[in-house]
Amino acid sequence: MLEKSRARMRERFAEARLRETKYLMSFDLPRLNNKLLILLSLFIALNFFDAATTLLAINARPNFVELNPIASSLFRLDFPGFLLALTLKYVPAIPLIYATFLPTDGRTMSLRIVKVSALIALAAADVFYVAVVGSNSLNLASFYLRTG
Repeated sequence: MLEKSRARMRERFAEARLRETKYLMSFDLPRLNNKLLILLSLFIALNFFDAATTLLAINARPNFVELNPIASSLFRLDFPGFLLALTLKYVPAIPLIYATFLPTDGRTMSLRIVKVSALIALAAADVFYVAVVGSNSLNLASFYLRTG
């Protein structure tokens, strides 16, 4: 009975592995690279706009505060803390840049896993930063419309 269960588990695992392989092989690598480049560009731009709107808000009035506890404590260290906060902000872009510009000469499965994973990570990060930049922009707009 135990052997029968193990055999069924192996069979199901093999079926799942085959489905996964077919799915990953279905991606057109040149189109995937184009999507990665677009999402990476958007990610970097949104990071810039997040930093810019945060700085604008902090310099506008003392009633705006940075909600990120790490960045907030670094901002108290003046310019060196600001540089360190920016460095920490852009460090996650390094593996995403690497995955985006990884050469696609081979058709290996590991390359496809990295590229598809980067696509998912960049899409999620872009959605997050759209919300952050949107929130920052709405707060700034409402502040300046009230005081202006």
